[in-house]
Amino acid sequence: MAGPIDGGRTWRGRRVLGDHKTWRGLVVGVLAGALTFALQQAIFRAGWLQALALLDYDACSPLPGALLGFGALLGDAVKSFFKRGLGIAPGGTWIPFDQLDFLVGAWLCVLPVVTPPLLPLLCAAPIVFVGTLAVTAGGAGLGLKESWI
Repeated sequence: MAGPIDGGRTWRGRRVLGDHKTWRGLVVGVLAGALTFALQQAIFRAGWLQALALLDYDACSPLPGALLGFGALLGDAVKSFFKRGLGIAPGGTWIPFDQLDFLVGAWLCVLPVVTPPLLPLLCAAPIVFVGTLAVTAGGAGLGLKESWI
């Protein structure tokens, strides 16, 4: 289950996704999305932070959370496919796609079930972009990553 999703396959002489995209990561990501959504739903139902909710959690199952987790990973995989095709190594920088792939993928995958408002997504994009750069730079500062972006 820990094996790469692409099974080692190549396309035009390059790996389709690479060793960093695994079945285990996909399963864990989908489960994490569903569990996070269920936690948000419990907080909503407890009466906390309801004014900040972008959707009616009472009308939803955990399915949107699973779709958000799947979509985030699908967006990352699609980006990785194009990075490999362009000859960008795993871990190599591809701004702004490295920072926004999961946000766009998650939003597109959840659309058939829940239509989140577009304005918060557009507002989140620059926050996610800058936040991702900051976390990556912090990881490089701690010696966890080779590149700061």
